[in-house]
Amino acid sequence: MPLREGTAPVNDGDDACADEGSGLEPPVSPRVRRAFGILERFAPRLGARWAIELWCSPPEPKSTRMPPGVGPGEPIRAWWSGHRVTGEAWGEGPPVYLVHGWGGCRAHLGVFVKPLVAAGHRVVAFDLPSHHESGPGELAPGRTTIAECARAVQAMVDTHGPARAIIAHSLGAKATALALSWGASAERLVFLAPMGGFSFYLDWFARRHGFGPRIRDALHRRLDHRLGFPLLHSDLLHLASSIADPPPLLVVHDPDDPDSPLAGSEQLVSVWPGASLTSTRGLGRLAHYRILRHPPAVRAGVEFAVRAPSTPAAMPETTT
Repeated sequence: MPLREGTAPVNDGDDACADEGSGLEPPVSPRVRRAFGILERFAPRLGARWAIELWCSPPEPKSTRMPPGVGPGEPIRAWWSGHRVTGEAWGEGPPVYLVHGWGGCRAHLGVFVKPLVAAGHRVVAFDLPSHHESGPGELAPGRTTIAECARAVQAMVDTHGPARAIIAHSLGAKATALALSWGASAERLVFLAPMGGFSFYLDWFARRHGFGPRIRDALHRRLDHRLGFPLLHSDLLHLASSIADPPPLLVVHDPDDPDSPLAGSEQLVSVWPGASLTSTRGLGRLAHYRILRHPPAVRAGVEFAVRAPSTPAAMPETTT
């Protein structure tokens, strides 16, 4: 059911990126695109070595400030294989975890803190590896992978207690599902604009960097090797059948989202047992980011996250 709040989208502070488009990363310079074009023709293996380092390098978040009214939380940490994950916690009660997306930080889901604390929950928000205040993983500083992000989610849940719910955005949804397939525990999941299949993003990455199928396919092989498992096995459609007992899932997505097409979420709810999809409306080409501050989306996520496991799901009402 569509969710609306008036006629104008919420300004989440990311309008500054409108001039750069609504891609997941900053624009690629013409010189880089020309260089990749040459490497595609004459040295695709060398091009793939360069491409994988760019692929694994998250951009800096445009803002790391918590929303107004959300004060500093209790500093917390977790560790995986000696690598530090940094976060904050607010409130008391069953924990609800907030997992940001690629190039984000824990503050990006900060609007969920106050309503979740008011509902009697401890809210845990943290930065993924090589993002904001968390340390790097196995790779060089400033680089990480989907596997390392999943390890960070798993470490937080293992350290601070089984999740009543996990609310995750974009790549954070993939990392959360991968962590659950490795044994992390959560009673409920809310995915906001979850990333689709990595094949889509490999094609997108190749187009924006100016290389073709030779580097693209070599990059895919290098990513499989770096992860130690096939990259596409971290896709949500694959993970839906890899989690032993998938928890109830609410997906919230906007059809105008150019960074994470709605079709991926429609496919996900068709294969995830008990999943439901709620769409927002009117968020425009920055929908991928605005959904994090869209009041109906936040309200739907909070209500689903705090619902007792035995309580039947109720469809959110449209707000006009």
